[in-house]
Amino acid sequence: MNVSSPAREVIRLEGITKVYPMGGGSVAALRGVSLLFLAGEYVAIMGSSGSGKSTLLNLLGCLDTPTSGHYLLEGTDVAGMTDRQLSALRRSRFGFVFQSFNLIAQISVLENIEVPLFYQGRGRRECRERALALAAMVGLEHRVRHRPSELSGGQMQRVAIARALANDPSVILADEPTGNLDSKTGAEIMTTLDGLVEQGRTIILVTHEDAVAAHARRVIHLADGLVDRDEPRPGPHP
Repeated sequence: MNVSSPAREVIRLEGITKVYPMGGGSVAALRGVSLLFLAGEYVAIMGSSGSGKSTLLNLLGCLDTPTSGHYLLEGTDVAGMTDRQLSALRRSRFGFVFQSFNLIAQISVLENIEVPLFYQGRGRRECRERALALAAMVGLEHRVRHRPSELSGGQMQRVAIARALANDPSVILADEPTGNLDSKTGAEIMTTLDGLVEQGRTIILVTHEDAVAAHARRVIHLADGLVDRDEPRPGPHP
């Protein structure tokens, strides 16, 4: 009898808090969050404005550091890492997809996809071949010489996804990935993300849209900086 091995633990948060100074006082964006994320999970984080969604995503991607608590990435506590170590971690382990695309306007689609590869010191030929393959993967091989201003919103988000995959990260973090798109284009982007999960990637996304969260296999609801509900989604997924 074949027994499947348990999914590998990727991220463990233990009692994470994040407090920001504000005026003469402070505001707590996260107030003791403990969560576990496994390899290959497809997770949506939801909650009202100010619930801590974006703060949590920034902490997960090592774009910010917690005020207290422990963040274990594949068993290593990142709290003691230097800024340089955290930067290297972001480049190697995470891919980021933002609502505003965050593309560089002055360079082409191909060059935008190549940016993370250059930061890792890859050779020019390797960068070019990898970027061309990723552009083809997201259906933009015919637009690689265009600049972002010459693309539709959906095409720009596809470039952002290709760029997020450049360094072959194990975890994709997406902040409102369909927020600036019409419903049809947003559905196409979600289909692209669905395909990445099928490849074994871990995807954690923030959204306020039920239609987007419906693609996930687990939905975490935040309220006032705390986990209100953490629910698996049974049955088939889009």
